[in-house]
Amino acid sequence: MNTLDKKIIQLNQKILHYRSEVVKQDRLLTDQRKRIHDQDTVIEELTLRLEELANDPAVSEVDSASKVEITPSLEEKDIQVDSFFTYAIMAPYETNEEEPFVIKGHMIIENRGASALNNPVICLSFNKPELANLSGRIERSKNNLQHYSVSREGVTDTWKFVEEQADRHAKQTGQFWLSPPIDTIPARSSITFSDFEVVIPAVKKNTSLSLQITGFVYGADLTEGKASLNTIALTVS
Repeated sequence: MNTLDKKIIQLNQKILHYRSEVVKQDRLLTDQRKRIHDQDTVIEELTLRLEELANDPAVSEVDSASKVEITPSLEEKDIQVDSFFTYAIMAPYETNEEEPFVIKGHMIIENRGASALNNPVICLSFNKPELANLSGRIERSKNNLQHYSVSREGVTDTWKFVEEQADRHAKQTGQFWLSPPIDTIPARSSITFSDFEVVIPAVKKNTSLSLQITGFVYGADLTEGKASLNTIALTVS
């Protein structure tokens, strides 16, 4: 793959990111308009049927008066992509102001459908932006801080932040956006964002904490995104 193709893919991934919220709102508006249109169609067809029966009282097929055939609209293609977390929380022996909580986990993305998912992007969304961080066995590139590698059992998976200054962006929005080392998730296959860590600073006495991390998967044919089947949850009270 040449440099131009890579740049095009990166731009497409950024567009997916920036358009995600707009697409969600547009989808809600489109769904609402579709429901209104379908209701108008039913009313119109029932009205026409009643007029026909009124003009032809000899019609004997009573059942036909209650059968209104509605042509189904074309639905958006079902991509059948699921994601979920496996994780563990390492808590201090006693809650104090010195020892942090550490979350270690993996995010598995599975393409269960018959079509490939192109230009995949994931988002880790923290409900508390001030706690958004990613660490662990992560080696950031000295030449490009957008790149880091996670090594495990001799295998290196290189992911890339979609946002420039990803850490600062996450502290503002609570979101980390990343693209995998592949441009396509083939049909009936999976990839894993593995061995990530989230470090939660020590909790002060007489305070409570409720952290939730939700994953989302986006792609060229999944512009509205799909939330993970589960979330990472940590509650301290």
